[in-house]
Amino acid sequence: MFFRKIGAILIILMIFTGFSVYNSKKLSEKISVQEPAIFEIQGNKAIMVGIINENIVYEVENLVKNHPNVKTIIMLDVPGSVNSNENLKAGRIVRTNNISTIVPKNGYIASGGTVFFCAGINRTIGEHAKIGVHSWKNNVVTDASKIPRDNHVHKPYINYFKEMGISDEFYWFMISSAPSFGIYYLNEYELKKYGLITS
Repeated sequence: MFFRKIGAILIILMIFTGFSVYNSKKLSEKISVQEPAIFEIQGNKAIMVGIINENIVYEVENLVKNHPNVKTIIMLDVPGSVNSNENLKAGRIVRTNNISTIVPKNGYIASGGTVFFCAGINRTIGEHAKIGVHSWKNNVVTDASKIPRDNHVHKPYINYFKEMGISDEFYWFMISSAPSFGIYYLNEYELKKYGLITS
């Protein structure tokens, strides 16, 4: 626990001193060296760092139950998720509780981290932040972009983004932007075009 907290503090220090994670050829390589997502409470904000896993619903429920004054999640470094279903559930809890999401200056989110970010009632992205997307895969689907659009496997994401006020156009762009083992970083035009930024 001590080293986990120290690691989180180091990441926070690196972010605010200009450090940023840029290159990741394979998301799986990045996941293998990351701790599970945690929330550090600072006043009415929660600092989020780490990989979203099967415990994310518990973590978010704990956040809203024990810290009802928190209305903003600052996503410093959330490079992905290893459980998409739980990630979507957690995102809906964020939206139900009218919590905003922010990626600060030099912050980094990708894959499931970007999906989670979209749950914010208000969404803000700081200067030089990296917002990564790609196709997804699971034990059955090897690459979502290869599955016909009318297939039911797309529905969970399409419905989720619709609930967050984001059109399915973003979903189709997301899964076609890069293969599941790659990453594509959205530019400012794309962030605005697809409605990821609300303020």
